[in-house]
Amino acid sequence: MIDDELIGEAHLRHIVESAMDAIITINAEQRIVLFNPAAQQMFRCAATDALGQPIDRFIPQRFRPAHQGHIETFGHTRVTNRRMGMLGTVTGLRADGDEFPAEASISQFDTSTGKFFTVILRDITQRKRAEAALQESEARFKAFMDNSPTIAFLKDTQGHYVYVNRPFEMHLNKPAAHVLGKSVFEVWPSDIAHKLHDHDAKTLVADTTIEHVEVIPDAKGELRQWLVLKFPFRDSSGTRYVGGVGLDITHRKDLEEQLRQTERLAELGTLASGMAHEIGTPMNVILGRAEFLMRKTQEEQTKKGLETIVAQVERITKLMNQLLTFARRRPSERRAMDLRTTVETCLEILSERLARHHVKVDTTIPLDLPPVHADQDQMSQVFLNLFINAVHAMPEGGQLRIAAEPTGNHVTVTVADTGHGIPAEYLTKIFTPFFTTKEVGKGTGLGLTVVHGILQEHGGSITVESQKDQGTAFTLMLPVSPSQ
Repeated sequence: MIDDELIGEAHLRHIVESAMDAIITINAEQRIVLFNPAAQQMFRCAATDALGQPIDRFIPQRFRPAHQGHIETFGHTRVTNRRMGMLGTVTGLRADGDEFPAEASISQFDTSTGKFFTVILRDITQRKRAEAALQESEARFKAFMDNSPTIAFLKDTQGHYVYVNRPFEMHLNKPAAHVLGKSVFEVWPSDIAHKLHDHDAKTLVADTTIEHVEVIPDAKGELRQWLVLKFPFRDSSGTRYVGGVGLDITHRKDLEEQLRQTERLAELGTLASGMAHEIGTPMNVILGRAEFLMRKTQEEQTKKGLETIVAQVERITKLMNQLLTFARRRPSERRAMDLRTTVETCLEILSERLARHHVKVDTTIPLDLPPVHADQDQMSQVFLNLFINAVHAMPEGGQLRIAAEPTGNHVTVTVADTGHGIPAEYLTKIFTPFFTTKEVGKGTGLGLTVVHGILQEHGGSITVESQKDQGTAFTLMLPVSPSQ
């Protein structure tokens, strides 16, 4: 019959030999008496080379004094073991000089031959690399989101914010510390919060991405329009959230409104031009006959009646003139303006129209182009007029080319199309009010007049070159901002 003690020793030896963690036993002199296969693999050292050696051999020089102190202190306590992780992360030294992080547990026991300490080590190099990679990934993602031109947020299904990026904090003046964990009703005024919550609910119900235009106050408290894409989101546990990114489109909306106003003004100009033509001639006849009769009549009562007729005809004429000059521009507010951004914004507003008419756009504007001294809204009106005219000139499609370059104290901008061109005899007249090459009822003759007036007010200029069936090119000169 096999002795139970021998069976126990064999079983223990098998456990030590097959363990995946390194197991090292040292005596009271801190010399190695047990070095299992996992320790040999971890430290890249054979047991024959490790047994009898001081444990310091496998500890970096800088940690040896502290390690010796820890072992001595541990030996004097009544504690028999400390679990894995209680010692924190320790640093091991492989036989080839490579250092590595490890978790350790330690135990002590007494025998008839003296005190012994057993250390179990687990190499956590891969875990540390994974943690470092995760931290790097999180830092990269945070930097990406914090440098994004869009605001970004994440909310739970109850409307509580669980994440906001840096642009959210900056543009909306809502620090993360004052937002996270709070619902939209705690962060925003009631009317705004209800709309945001309704949009969140619709997104969750639809279970798909939905585009919303939301009105939210900015850092100054001014209401801004944001194009927000909201989407449902589930984390690894299946918990649902509403994610969203938003872009401030207030300026674009303002430009769209200016475009609508320009088109309404054009319609008004067409109406006023037609009325002036249709009403002007008979009014002149009535005025002329009334004045003639006033000179002939001697009757005071008749003369008074004719004077009333003259006054009313002059009133009608004045009203017609007021209609024709209805869209007088406000005083310009000039400052340093990025021409490239203004051109790109105008092209974006007209993108659908350009695509519908098969007009390809070629833009050449240097990134280092100096800013011009101009009113952004008025310059948007200039480019919208020129671009729309170019589209009209290319009913079957073509190319719109926009280029800019510095020229001394000015910036030269060229807007050219490949349309039907302007006859030579008309080139000297195109900036004249109410002159148009378009069919009757399709143009007011005011657009280029307005463009010419704006550029003159800015201390700039506009010229035109055109060849029939070859296209038209407008050249604009704008003063560089004094700050340059």
